[in-house]
Amino acid sequence: MKSYLEHANISVVDPRQTIEFLLSALPDWQVRGRGRYVNERDEQIEWFHIGDEQFYIAIDSLGEGTAPYWTERFTGLNHLGFAVPNAEQLIERLKQAGYELDHWGAEHPHRKNVYYMDPHKMQFEFVEYLSLQDDERNDYQL
Repeated sequence: MKSYLEHANISVVDPRQTIEFLLSALPDWQVRGRGRYVNERDEQIEWFHIGDEQFYIAIDSLGEGTAPYWTERFTGLNHLGFAVPNAEQLIERLKQAGYELDHWGAEHPHRKNVYYMDPHKMQFEFVEYLSLQDDERNDYQL
């Protein structure tokens, strides 16, 4: 078996807002699991697993405030990136759901990428690869 990223865990104030954003962007994803627990501070924490059969994002309600804007210097997760079959369709889906495009990635002949901020100011990248060749998809010299 080859190693792969199985999940990421993010904390936000209102998980449902991030879930709504992600399910608008990735309609083939679903809520895989959910629950509640009481943490060591006696706080009621809500958690969700959002994804597909292989990968998911764990989203919990432990967040405070919003994430720093991606141009600021900070330690932690800058963004999560997802490969999508069609960037233009994703942009239209998110527009219809009320989400505004933050910015486009650099121009590249073998990929298109766009960046969005969820309601907690967490950044998400969506990339459409225009080539099936790994060397072209992974070309960073252009």
